[in-house]
Amino acid sequence: MRIRSMESKDIAAVRELIDYCKPLDLHTPFTYWILSEYFNNTCFVLEDEDEIVGYTGGMKSSSMDRTFYLWQIGLMPDYRGKGYFNMLMDQIINEVKAIGCKFLEFSVLSDNYQSINAFSNYAKKKGLPIEKRGSLSFYDKLTDEECKEDIYRISL
Repeated sequence: MRIRSMESKDIAAVRELIDYCKPLDLHTPFTYWILSEYFNNTCFVLEDEDEIVGYTGGMKSSSMDRTFYLWQIGLMPDYRGKGYFNMLMDQIINEVKAIGCKFLEFSVLSDNYQSINAFSNYAKKKGLPIEKRGSLSFYDKLTDEECKEDIYRISL
């Protein structure tokens, strides 16, 4: 198992992983290309014998001081509950601290208890304060869906 920075050659495999990890939203190849080219110091893949089995990525906020937004994190089902989530989180938090951020924020669908528990358990294990910072709700006219997410903050 190894974690490395995402590269443009990983786009197809990352998109397949994200598509498999519902309810994560699958974005365009161009979106993942931007992440691999412009934010590769904070976008990582987890490989098991050259197969991508995990992904995490995000970016430093340009409007919120010392704040990093964790955009996505996902693991193939066979790799869940085995410590790989913690490995990915450790990697991203090390990079987040290296770029001068003191806060890691993320959003989770309000009813995605598995993800909320994973983040909460990680923060507790590492002795990091975690708090719900707010909620957002919006209607997406293109998909005819209501989206409700909670925003959390881990203080580093």
